[in-house]
Amino acid sequence: MGLLNALVDSADRFKDDLLPIGYTIPGQSVWVINIDPAGGEAVVKKKSIDKVPLTPKDRTSSKTSPTLLVDKPSYAVGIPNQEIKSDAKAVATKEHAAFVKLLFDAADATGNLTIKTIATFISDEKNLKSLKFPTIPKKSDLITFQVGSEAWPTDDPAVQRFWETYIQKRLGGEERTCVVCGHHRRTTRIMPFPVKLFGYSPQILSFNESAFCSGGGTKDSPFIASICFSCAGRVPQVLQHLLLLDKNAEGKDANSGRHAVVLARDDAKGGTKQPLRNQVAVFWTKEPLHLVTLGSSHEVDELPRLTLADLEELPTKDQPAYASQLREMLEAPWEGGASRAALAMNRFYLAILSPNKSRLVVREWLEQDIEPVHRNLARYINALQIIHPDGRGIWFPPLAAVLAALQSPTSAKRKIDEKPRLPQVDPDLTRKLIRCMFTGTKPPQALLIRALHCFRIPDPPTDNDQQHERQMLRRMALAAAMKLVLTYDRSEQEERAMEERHTEYDDDSDYKKQSPYLCGCLLAILEAIQARPGKKVNTTLVDRFYGAASTAPAMVFGNLINMATKAHLPKLRRENMETFMLRNGEKVNINDLMTECCDQIDKAGGFPPPLPPEQQAQFALGFYHQRAELRRPKK
Repeated sequence: MGLLNALVDSADRFKDDLLPIGYTIPGQSVWVINIDPAGGEAVVKKKSIDKVPLTPKDRTSSKTSPTLLVDKPSYAVGIPNQEIKSDAKAVATKEHAAFVKLLFDAADATGNLTIKTIATFISDEKNLKSLKFPTIPKKSDLITFQVGSEAWPTDDPAVQRFWETYIQKRLGGEERTCVVCGHHRRTTRIMPFPVKLFGYSPQILSFNESAFCSGGGTKDSPFIASICFSCAGRVPQVLQHLLLLDKNAEGKDANSGRHAVVLARDDAKGGTKQPLRNQVAVFWTKEPLHLVTLGSSHEVDELPRLTLADLEELPTKDQPAYASQLREMLEAPWEGGASRAALAMNRFYLAILSPNKSRLVVREWLEQDIEPVHRNLARYINALQIIHPDGRGIWFPPLAAVLAALQSPTSAKRKIDEKPRLPQVDPDLTRKLIRCMFTGTKPPQALLIRALHCFRIPDPPTDNDQQHERQMLRRMALAAAMKLVLTYDRSEQEERAMEERHTEYDDDSDYKKQSPYLCGCLLAILEAIQARPGKKVNTTLVDRFYGAASTAPAMVFGNLINMATKAHLPKLRRENMETFMLRNGEKVNINDLMTECCDQIDKAGGFPPPLPPEQQAQFALGFYHQRAELRRPKK
């Protein structure tokens, strides 16, 4: 089953939330001309409206095609568009006449007296000239009508049915078997409605070559995809509903909604904007399904959102709520004791979409049984979760945080001022990561290479708490990405052992016994020796030597150990500052800790020669774990 079939099959689930076919939520305020039924002066104001008829995609510069009750100024009130090359006034007159005729046709077919009043009013030239707009309408503005305090005519079910039937006749082609629903019905010549996505309005289907058409059609035939009007109208309505995003405090679209999470946005300006840089993940189940936690019931649709969406606010003390909520849901039973047969009849769908100027781009399409998705998500977060850099807890960073960290943003006090050093992550890497989450495929090796590159870039010191929290979240996301690649196909014991420096599973870990990991631990210990309490260091040895130490340990560590034993440790000894407090409150002599780590490296074969990427990642995790062990979280 493909995306179109899944959207049509899921329409019954969302039927109470969908707009009527041929309607949309306007992305802008609309000019509302309120007509006085007593014959007084009409009042013109801009208002927000929840739904309006949508202009079908058959409108061109040379073809007049009105939209019912709401349209651009040239159609609605005959205001000429001075930017067109032909006679603007003549064109506006023709378009307005078509708009008025459509209103009279709708009034006759539905018996709606409000529409008849509107049509009569705007067919009178004197009434149009008497309209007083606060500002001159722009050519792209929308204008609609209301009569006094009467209900919006667009809310009348009879009007909605008229508009659907009218579009079907206007865009209808010959009768054929629909490739989506399988019924023998009248097909559409074109897909009637676009989808609004990231400020663009792409078609779900668009064909510029006959080879891409289906059902025997060509790009010049009266049918291009052999899709009936019912399916062609319902698909964009369901998809538009799934794409709805929550609103933030400023009333703007947030980066996630009930069924959608924005993975990437193109923030470029002017001519450098590229619509394909925008990506959104859309997910849903064919039928609603719930998991029961203590005192709560959660839709399965929440699982992808908790895994993908960015943090609404940075955690400052404990692990964030999304991590514990997802863990509870993955361990919870199905509501009502859903049987395996019922689960097998349900389906999980996920698509990654980008807009192009003329068509929708489907970057990934997943269709899975419910139980494997549930199981694969648990496996993914187990392989991803890791200790926080200051040791405050173990959890997994959401995908949005990982993708942001892989761009290595510059660090600034205000998040808005942080700019990426590296280009946006390859969409193919994002696609493979999401496949790993939901289908259980291996994470891409490119993830480890990119994370290694970003991990080497140091963060500047800062006294700003929010800036520091963002720095630590990025460190955590990069370390988690490397752990995911290293441990995904390993045992559960290896996954748990690589969450932090010391665990009950260390004896079962191969990585922790190898010299690359131990060398990373040693570098963190040497850093702590240099940056002893009370001493400010402009450039740490990690800033200077991390790149060399993580790629060729044998070439670097001799000098670093010599520097520590001759320059830094004697000062710590004289000032009685050799004792360090570990994360768990245990006190340790830092010299003894360094000696113990060096002994472990000797047992593992000594300092290794140049390291390949996988061993560089082991080094990075050793360094990260030991750093977290030597840092105490804020209380």
